[in-house]
Amino acid sequence: MIHFNASKILIPVDFSETSLLAIKHGAYIAQQNNSQVYLLHVVNANLVSQDMFIPLVSINQGEIENKAAQKLSQLADEIKGEYKIQMESMIAVGSPSSEISRVAKEKHADLIVMGTHGYSPIEELVIGSVALKVITKSPCPVMAMSNAASGKGYKKILIPLDDTVNSRQKVNYALEMAKKFNASIHALALLTNNESSDKGAMQVVLRQIADLAKEKGVECQLDLLSDVKNRANATIEYSEKIGADLVIIMTDQDAELSGFFLGPYSQQVIHLSKVPVIAVKPKDLFTQYISLIPGTGGYNF
Repeated sequence: MIHFNASKILIPVDFSETSLLAIKHGAYIAQQNNSQVYLLHVVNANLVSQDMFIPLVSINQGEIENKAAQKLSQLADEIKGEYKIQMESMIAVGSPSSEISRVAKEKHADLIVMGTHGYSPIEELVIGSVALKVITKSPCPVMAMSNAASGKGYKKILIPLDDTVNSRQKVNYALEMAKKFNASIHALALLTNNESSDKGAMQVVLRQIADLAKEKGVECQLDLLSDVKNRANATIEYSEKIGADLVIIMTDQDAELSGFFLGPYSQQVIHLSKVPVIAVKPKDLFTQYISLIPGTGGYNF
């Protein structure tokens, strides 16, 4: 079972607009959970190399690190003053995605909060390459957001579900987070036109989620959409329709093999969403298939 925890939050910062927005979201979560926050700036070693510049220029890496450290420390002081939280600023040198994952493991981070783009002037068509790698490699859930995610607070949490068991692993995490933030849960089952035979089973799953939400004292709304052509688009449209301020998905909700793969559905939702998206990596992938058999009433989400 995957539990919500935010005792230690890592926020990668490249001073872009999106990363500054991520700081506000991370600080808000920390404020509500009495969390320790780590602000991390990674000096990209590849961009510091002289060979990356034409004409060749001399770059003092030490000076870059010092200036970044000063700027990050000033930012940390401002956030600490505004949110009254524990915060530590850190500088690392190397590949941003590798360093972010390394620090997350080193600090035993429970949550990474970051923007979908940054650290590189070259962006992927769907999701920034650094964010993509971090979400894939991260030892903990990752909250990712675009610069459109300007709201603060989480009162309506959307959890989209498909017909795989993996997609249900986020249910307990979402309910625990909703309880913490006094939010409502909106469980949305998404079935394509060739999955009509699964409708009954999904209705059972939704009722089980409602029962579990009631048990935990969380308000829960249920819905099921059939004949869905594109699950990602349907998720985003529904999120905007109900005014959700957070979406929680699995990293491999539509992958077939392992939690190390970020499927097209997950990438599209993260890219298109105007609110933050938390991507949770599946746990015990190959033993979860006995966790919830429709009709058994099991709650091993």
